[in-house]
Amino acid sequence: MGVVSLIVMEPGSQWPGHVRDSENIVAASHLGEGLLQRTRRTLAGLLQRGQHVRVAVLACSEATDAAALACRAQLARELLDAVAATGFGRLVLCSADHASISLRRELLSLAGALSQTVLGTTVRVRFDEAPGDLRRAAH
Repeated sequence: MGVVSLIVMEPGSQWPGHVRDSENIVAASHLGEGLLQRTRRTLAGLLQRGQHVRVAVLACSEATDAAALACRAQLARELLDAVAATGFGRLVLCSADHASISLRRELLSLAGALSQTVLGTTVRVRFDEAPGDLRRAAH
């Protein structure tokens, strides 16, 4: 059984600075509404190859409209299910350090709701500085 980290990037999001040069990373990004479907295909492909996702990162854009929030919640649930299958996984929702108060509230609320659905799996929220300045990150 292989273990990988999966990074899913919403259009307009920035690369999660805390990831750096980790091994066994699979990144998925797609413009438009296909991101959820592509993420599902990526997860299915990993499972077919005998790989399991121990850490999933959802890099979030600044979007806080209803459609973006609904898609983000679906993506987060899919990723949480994937990491829960390992029995000790972790889901990280992240955005830029300069994220709006509205986005911060939404991510913290989503993390709180997800944390109550699966035991043994950690859900975290991070606000990372731009890739060129990684001296600090808030949890």
